[in-house]
Amino acid sequence: MNLFAFAVLSAATGPAHAANGCADGTFSSVHSPDGNATSVLFDDFSATAGGGSGTSRATSTCNLSVPVTNPGGYTVYQVDYRGFVTTQDGQAASIVTQQDGKTVLNHQITGPLDDDVSVGNRIGVSGSDTLELAVIVGATGSLNVTDPEAGLFLDSIDFARVGFTTAQSVTNSADQLARQRQSIVLDLMDTAQNLLGQSQRFDSGNYLSAFGSSDAAAGFNGRWNAGNGVSFLGGAAVVNPNRTGVSIDTLVLLAGAARYTTAEAQWRAFGEAGAWGSPKVSANLSRSYLNMTDMVFAGGTASGSLFSAYGRIGAIYAPDDANEIAFSARFTRSWLDLDGYREAGTGANVFAATVKGGRSEADTVSAEIAWSHDTGGQLDYTVAGAIGRTFAGRNGAKASVDWVGDVTGTADDQDFATLGGRVGWKIDEIWKVETSVSATFREQDKPDWNIGGQLKASF
Repeated sequence: MNLFAFAVLSAATGPAHAANGCADGTFSSVHSPDGNATSVLFDDFSATAGGGSGTSRATSTCNLSVPVTNPGGYTVYQVDYRGFVTTQDGQAASIVTQQDGKTVLNHQITGPLDDDVSVGNRIGVSGSDTLELAVIVGATGSLNVTDPEAGLFLDSIDFARVGFTTAQSVTNSADQLARQRQSIVLDLMDTAQNLLGQSQRFDSGNYLSAFGSSDAAAGFNGRWNAGNGVSFLGGAAVVNPNRTGVSIDTLVLLAGAARYTTAEAQWRAFGEAGAWGSPKVSANLSRSYLNMTDMVFAGGTASGSLFSAYGRIGAIYAPDDANEIAFSARFTRSWLDLDGYREAGTGANVFAATVKGGRSEADTVSAEIAWSHDTGGQLDYTVAGAIGRTFAGRNGAKASVDWVGDVTGTADDQDFATLGGRVGWKIDEIWKVETSVSATFREQDKPDWNIGGQLKASF
């Protein structure tokens, strides 16, 4: 591995009087076997000024060109500077490093000081097979032959590669955030539909029920027939979502809808419109990416709100009083607003991200069928199924990643299928106990099983 260095010396006043930077023969370099570390050792890279030096300000520059081990990605180096400084009152010294004309280190020292100096910072490079730096050491002081000279003597500069990743790895990590945002919506959708009487018969009348389910939800829902084919449905639940890879804090889920059904007949049409959501959603989002040979995990907490609106149309076929079959199509649009957060840029998380807040949208379409049967006694049941697709929509996740820049993550469209059933046992003309079980199958996810029960009062 080759290292090229040269020095330029300048003085503000008087004749030049300083060391010759890193001219040929005045430095040496040592490289680690894996190419991840380089040390440059200087014989006399220094600047002196003031006192009897003949110049009040002096600088010495060394231009370094360090080979990059993997030029195809984003590399971060820890750069450490070590030397010795001597300054008196009114004197100063400095170490300044520039990359592509921009200052990336500006370390200023003021007297009195007579000690070792050690300073370091991190520098990133991408799209280049070399790291190009201009290192400038400087000294300033008043001209007085009776005073000591101000001087800074740089002994070594050490380069250690502490980070390397690729654009693909960073983009994949942003995709993870987008998928987690989408999963928040999908995780709550099944519970919301249960609040809206998804598994109930259309002719079940007025009721109010308290329920609990294995998806960590507990609450109440109900239905009221207002007459002339109009009915209202809704409910509320406390939910601790636990079915997805994203950790969501306990929240309150609200749902409400209005339905219109045509007059009693063997075939009836119906239309339904409603909304559901939560005014406060707090989730711990996380991502992972490859840094050198290690997988790094990083995350943060985002808070906001969720609102979904849906429309549903269909037909009901009732061949007799005991049976009804409901066919329907549903369209749901969801808006999830979350604020941003900053990952901790410590330890292995070299490429820490500032995840931006904003709104993401998702559309879900589904075709549904449900068959309900009333035995005429104490028992009735419903068997239901649905197939559909969730379209990821826009604005999945945006982040600004250290040493990389802005990245955008997107979620995938997902097909799904749901199968479920409900069994009701009538205690008397008012009270009824029901139990239900359902499973939702989504692409790239494990089956989502839910078992629930409710106590229902008719009025």
